[in-house]
Amino acid sequence: MYKDATNLQKIDEVRHWMPLFIESIKKEIKNDHLKKDPYFLKNYFPGKTAAKLSTEELAEGYLSALRQEEKSEEIAEFLISCWLMKHPELYHLFESHLTQVTQDFSSLEQLTEEQTKALLQPAIAEFGPYETYLFSVFNSVVFSKETFEELKKQAQAFLQNQAVAKQEEQERQDLEGMQKKHATEMARLTDKYEKKLMGLQKKYQLDQEALKKQLAALQRKLQAGLS
Repeated sequence: MYKDATNLQKIDEVRHWMPLFIESIKKEIKNDHLKKDPYFLKNYFPGKTAAKLSTEELAEGYLSALRQEEKSEEIAEFLISCWLMKHPELYHLFESHLTQVTQDFSSLEQLTEEQTKALLQPAIAEFGPYETYLFSVFNSVVFSKETFEELKKQAQAFLQNQAVAKQEEQERQDLEGMQKKHATEMARLTDKYEKKLMGLQKKYQLDQEALKKQLAALQRKLQAGLS
């Protein structure tokens, strides 16, 4: 399905996940491209320095460049190469399985259903459907169209579940933070009012003692007057 696809077409296939894709290679983008191409930086990220660009800004800028630049194919190739170089374990897994089919990968036209299953099961189990899908597209693995469509659906579901889990974890952390803040505030107020109460109790005791002394003195005066 992607055997004859250009790098630009491959990037277009994963454009929905551009921020996530860029996030994994943003260090390489900043150091190996933007710092060496000030014209590109100025043109697509005006007023910005490479070091301070966010993932979202990078994704938006590169998508724009891929639509406009004459060298868009070269840019797409650079992005794909950066990603593939960061996933050597995936390459080794695919290579170890495909060499059992043939030593000449370029001669492959399409893997059989059995070969596909034998390759995808361990890949998805170890690396997940998202990275497996990207690797398969970028390396033009000769899966059937149906296999790519199913793998893409799995990748989408996987990322959606991740997003939900991340949101739930963030909500849990926020709740724990609020509870901790509330507990700290309650402890502060409790300590404050306990100290205030202790002060009042001490004042009450002193007042009681003073009152007793006054009563004793009054009683002595009364007794002295009666005598």
